[in-house]
Amino acid sequence: MGPVAPAEGTTVAVIGAGNVGCALAADLVLRGVDVRLCNRSPARLEPIRRAGGITATGAVEGFAPLDRLTDSLEEAVRGADVVAVTVPTPALPAYAPALAELTTADQLIWLDPGHSGGALYLAAEMDRRTGRRGRRLCQLSTATHGSRLSGPATVGVFGLPRVTLGAFPGSTVDECLERVAALLPGQFRPAESVVEVDLLNMNAVMHPPLMIGNAGWIEATGGRFSVYREGAGPAVCRLIEAIDAERRALADRLGVPTVTFAEFLAASGYTTAEAAASGSIHRALQAAEPIASVAAPPTLDHRYLHEDVGWGLVPWWHLVRHCGGAAPAMEAVTAVAGVLNGVDYRRRGLTLDGMGLTGVDPDRIMAYARHGDFR
Repeated sequence: MGPVAPAEGTTVAVIGAGNVGCALAADLVLRGVDVRLCNRSPARLEPIRRAGGITATGAVEGFAPLDRLTDSLEEAVRGADVVAVTVPTPALPAYAPALAELTTADQLIWLDPGHSGGALYLAAEMDRRTGRRGRRLCQLSTATHGSRLSGPATVGVFGLPRVTLGAFPGSTVDECLERVAALLPGQFRPAESVVEVDLLNMNAVMHPPLMIGNAGWIEATGGRFSVYREGAGPAVCRLIEAIDAERRALADRLGVPTVTFAEFLAASGYTTAEAAASGSIHRALQAAEPIASVAAPPTLDHRYLHEDVGWGLVPWWHLVRHCGGAAPAMEAVTAVAGVLNGVDYRRRGLTLDGMGLTGVDPDRIMAYARHGDFR
């Protein structure tokens, strides 16, 4: 991949040095962007500091020198044009107070990805803490980089999916898209609202069934099998299909455009058009070559449940109930995941109150998402 000239003089603070954060930071540096990489744990940054940067392989190739590493959110954010938040969404409450106080109206906060309700939560939390509305936020349907750390300072990038970008308020999407697309050209398409993006969180559709359906295998092998191929047998895929149907029913109730799980995989470049056209999730996952070798998590104590249930299925389930519907597959998977990990996800996950939607008439939710108020 040859370098692409970014918006001149742009500084990006990348918050989080995990899979996505390291891949994003490396890609941006290789494109000539000034990057500050921040992580709460200094120990996580130390091997990157010793190596002088991050080595990326796969869809992004090269050594990305990084000399602006910090465990101080204030140091990372001060003066940055864009603040890219790549931490798992359950960690957002730990960052929200500082983001509310430290960021300015000129800065764009970019949730990469943000999953279900990330932007709504952060907007509500900023308003609760500062009383200031109108902070520009954008959120992605999936991470910009399909990636896994292959070492403390190396990251393998197996995909650069075309992703959907939503803004809060939705009326600012064109400006947000322009600023983010200047950094990673050709990778984004706009959404009408962050609710549309929330309902494209396919991690929440597939990861919890894969984890629950393979719980014994994960515990017996430490995750030494291909989770998206070997773990995606016909029965597990039927559970994925049931959750996907409930997600699409919620989108229809809210008047939000969406696609099927299989169509999303194909549009993201993870499976073939032929497999997606079959309508079979099992076939779509068996044909998903870019992610075929991705191993299962080594333990059930993992973000595939903590994040994709607590900040995926739980906000959807609350929205379904708020709209007067039912989602038995989501409810069952949430309950079983809670038993497996000893976590009350319905209480600890993202609720209507967390998204600032308590007491809001379902028919006014989209107006709030588009305009940032309840006009």
